[in-house]
Amino acid sequence: MQNTISSGAWLNRHRRLLRIVLAIGLANLFLFGISFQSAPTYADGGPGGDVSNQVIRAVDIAEPAVVRIYTTLGGHLTVQFSATNSVTFPQGQGNSYPLELSGSGTFISAHGDILTADHVINPPHDQSLDQFLDQVAASDVAAYINQNSKSGSQVTADQVTQELQSGQLASTTTYDPATSEVFLNTSYTGPLTGSDLSSVPFQLKAAVDRIEMQSSFAEKDVAIVHVSMDDMPSVQLGDSSNVQQQDQLTIIGFPGNGDVSQQPTDLLTASVNTITVSSIKTTDAGAEVIQVGGNVEHGDSGGPGLDRNGNVVGIVSFGLSSNSPGGTSFLQASNSARALVQSLNLDTTPGPFQKAWSQAFNDYSSNSPGHWHKATSEFTSLAAKYPLFKAITPYMNYAQSQAKNERVPTSPTTTSSSPNTIVAYAWTFGGIVILLLLVVLLFRVVIWRRNRNALAIASPTSASGINNASSQAPYSMPLSRNLSPPSPPTGVPVSQPPQSPPVSGSPANQNPSISGDDDGMSAFGAPPTRTSPSPIKPYPTLTQVPPVPPSSSTSGTLRTWPCGHVNRSNARYCSICGEPAAAQTIIRRIEP
Repeated sequence: MQNTISSGAWLNRHRRLLRIVLAIGLANLFLFGISFQSAPTYADGGPGGDVSNQVIRAVDIAEPAVVRIYTTLGGHLTVQFSATNSVTFPQGQGNSYPLELSGSGTFISAHGDILTADHVINPPHDQSLDQFLDQVAASDVAAYINQNSKSGSQVTADQVTQELQSGQLASTTTYDPATSEVFLNTSYTGPLTGSDLSSVPFQLKAAVDRIEMQSSFAEKDVAIVHVSMDDMPSVQLGDSSNVQQQDQLTIIGFPGNGDVSQQPTDLLTASVNTITVSSIKTTDAGAEVIQVGGNVEHGDSGGPGLDRNGNVVGIVSFGLSSNSPGGTSFLQASNSARALVQSLNLDTTPGPFQKAWSQAFNDYSSNSPGHWHKATSEFTSLAAKYPLFKAITPYMNYAQSQAKNERVPTSPTTTSSSPNTIVAYAWTFGGIVILLLLVVLLFRVVIWRRNRNALAIASPTSASGINNASSQAPYSMPLSRNLSPPSPPTGVPVSQPPQSPPVSGSPANQNPSISGDDDGMSAFGAPPTRTSPSPIKPYPTLTQVPPVPPSSSTSGTLRTWPCGHVNRSNARYCSICGEPAAAQTIIRRIEP
């Protein structure tokens, strides 16, 4: 009873404190969240564009691995001027017309393995190639006709071209084996100087030294070639079976219509276009192709079709609208290339460069605290280790400028605690302390409610057998530390219990209504163990029953207390539950 009163009073006295603690806890959590916000976020507006966009980030990371491929083959045109006169152009032993074709490709390993379309490195000897040769040789053919004309009539190169393509001038074509050369794009090299491709430094280009495996244009039109370059940027092959209609893909390539000048920087700057998957189909040769709509042009052939994660799921192959962009185009499915990779047992694991570049760019495009300093450090390391990687310079400079205003440690690799870290730890500790205080307060409230319920159960108004049938409310005993009974109203006599001789060995002032053999359970409805029970009255009568003094001669007598446990009569607290002796006095004061 005393514990119950103390808990309730304590709670009442500290309600204001509870509100203050709750307010401090909420404020602490708010400030804890603010302390982890970083001032700079994404590099929106800087090099790389809106790198908060996953697709843009993936393209930025993949683009240095895309290369431009120039394939050259010697062409010979033999013209039948008459049944007895045929001339091969260009004239002269061993001469040929160098026919140059351009396409695209992608490093798929760090060791110089490049994925492209087969027709890029092995142009088919078809009508389009023959017409190209006709145009190149037309001026020489016209000059020969004009020099040997007996009538004196003259022809132009355009007229010769028309006659060759229409068949008025009979001709045949032959071609030398093709050779290919790979040029790194400006997403790796940075801007270039010089007047033409011959001025490009030899470290930024390489001849294709072998065709590792290929499937001809008439079949699956994919090929894997090799160049003598190591630790290169690379892109991973994706699973083309995951591509669905209406998916958005990104192609990177070098369309011929984009060549506005012969400057190396213009020729080697890749074009990026978004295309939409129209359908998934299969050719008569059994090749799975991805039909797309969008800006796909000549020169994009062999370039990668990237999914949103930057993986190659298609290789630009052919189109049905050859004279203008924007028509129906087809990509070879990447799973055709995966079969070649597996048969070659190629190691396509990203190399040190690609790992470092991907990590640095992801930190650059992050919005976590300290990302500008971290990206600056990583870009600086890349620039020092790979001096040919000039395209990193604008990223590094931008990261450095952003890092100047970043409220984080200047060295992200240091192990010492920074001021921001200490503040964060302080707020964390404060939050934990506030949380523990709230738990303690909640625990005290639960104990208070449980004790109040226990008091209600111990009250004689709810005990079975005591006035349980009465419909009138009994006298309510106020909760007070004063154990003296309240004074009755003026003029109302206090009922006195019947007097009887004192029990032997008991004090003369002991309550005569309770015998020495009473087990103390009458307050809970059990009949007292005495020879002459008192009659039950409709309401409890207030009587004074003082506690047994500690010096009583009945100190060895065991009694059952209202709490239900057996204790000595002179005990001050229950030896089982700790209930104070004063509690039984209050309960007995309201017995009938």
